[in-house]
Amino acid sequence: MSLAARATATGLALAAASACGGGDAVPDIDAAATGISIHQAIAVEPVLDDVAALYLTIRNGGAEEDTLLAVRTGSAGRAEIHDQVRDGEMVHMRSREYVVVPANGAVVFAPGGLHVMLMELVQPFAAGDTLVVDFHFASGDTRTARVPVVTYGDLP
Repeated sequence: MSLAARATATGLALAAASACGGGDAVPDIDAAATGISIHQAIAVEPVLDDVAALYLTIRNGGAEEDTLLAVRTGSAGRAEIHDQVRDGEMVHMRSREYVVVPANGAVVFAPGGLHVMLMELVQPFAAGDTLVVDFHFASGDTRTARVPVVTYGDLP
């Protein structure tokens, strides 16, 4: 399944969960001033005690690009932007200092590609929990999202 298809499926799963009356439905976070918005954010329950992954889509409806510089959450000591790259038969994860979000475009963070690694978890979290995550941009803007936690098996 392609990254775009996975991101769409994740959004559909979140929409379905919201329609089932979940009190922690995650609204998309919008900002008219810059056009940056966070959509379909979802975190995966940690398989190890101190590392978890977060996926989302960042949309920029504005006329100028912006750059995601940092991700922060009180749930983890560190949050890093990572990408997976293929080198022959091997797949490596590498840290990225930033991600450019093009004007009138979007960037998808999905399994097998861009993602946010949550490390040094402050306390364990599990499917059904909600994390509060801040996304910091070069424009000086910050977007805060309530991010539901699911099991890896529940990812589309």
